[in-house]
Amino acid sequence: MKKLIILFYTAAIVFTSCDNKVESIAAKQTKLKTLKSELISLKGSIKDLEKELNASGKVKKVRKIPVRVKTLMGEKFEHYIAQAGTVVSKQNVMVSSEMGGLVNNVLAKEGDWVSAKTTIIAIDAEIMQNNVEELELAWELAKTTFERQKSLWEQQIGSELQFLQIKNQYLSLENKLAAAKAQLQKLNITAPISGTLEEVYVNPGELTRPGSPVFRIVNAEEVIIEADIAEKYANILKKNTPVAINFKSLGTSKNAKLDFIGQVINPDNRTFKVKIKLNNSSGILKPNAVASLEIRDFSSANAMVVPSQIVKKDMRGDYVFVAKNGIAEKTYVSLGLSHSDQSMILDGLNLGDVIIVEGYNEVVSGGKLELKK
Repeated sequence: MKKLIILFYTAAIVFTSCDNKVESIAAKQTKLKTLKSELISLKGSIKDLEKELNASGKVKKVRKIPVRVKTLMGEKFEHYIAQAGTVVSKQNVMVSSEMGGLVNNVLAKEGDWVSAKTTIIAIDAEIMQNNVEELELAWELAKTTFERQKSLWEQQIGSELQFLQIKNQYLSLENKLAAAKAQLQKLNITAPISGTLEEVYVNPGELTRPGSPVFRIVNAEEVIIEADIAEKYANILKKNTPVAINFKSLGTSKNAKLDFIGQVINPDNRTFKVKIKLNNSSGILKPNAVASLEIRDFSSANAMVVPSQIVKKDMRGDYVFVAKNGIAEKTYVSLGLSHSDQSMILDGLNLGDVIIVEGYNEVVSGGKLELKK
């Protein structure tokens, strides 16, 4: 009996639970239908309100980004190698004394312009002069003796040996006299070139030794700019290649062309040497001054060029924004060389494309644009 009662109550509970579930699902379906109906009604109301606002002119319009654009056209583009160079004067001469002696006089001062062969340092020549005078006397006697003996020998008077001894003595003294005179001339140290006396290393009363430097003379009317260029440009640079030269420390600049291209690669730094000749009659360029060189290594008369700052980059690559029918379009590009804030486009754009050059940081792909004049 108890078992029957328990079974009855269990069945009743199960039936009641199933009935509740059925009622719950039905209620949810009814609620969903009601919400959908309300949504349709709300959408209709929204459309009606938008129409009313449009009619009154109070609808908020989509913001257009103000930009400036540039139509891409073929133009001249040049690329330059930046390199440091040094001013060199080939007429920068350190003069040394060939003969030792006491300095009698310095006949020019530092900063003077002197002509070639002008005497700059006078060495005491008293001893050498006395030696030359003695040799001249001996030579004149030997000459007279030789001429007399020669006359006798032509008359078949005297021995041949005696004649040859006198002749040898005469010629020997003649050579000694010539050497002494040459040494006497070397006591006066002259300027080998015309130029400015840059430095004088001796003073009157000082002794000089053979081979010791006595002064430096410089002629910088024509100078050479020398620079070492990386090996990779060895087959690109040619003679007469244009060069822009800036002497920042001297406050001047010049345009020139390469005059010399080195044929040998320096094994220590893998560079080759280039040289540029410059006229310096004004004297403004100083030897050993530093020059900033820009050597042209590429030129195109019809390149696609954009401002370097408008080129942006993401994970995919470089891109620019192009304006098409008032809409910004993100366009990926392949870049070439860049110089002076200009970049050459190799691929991705075409001549006639309208690129955004101002306001590019505010636009997004697909955004509406307001083109400023």
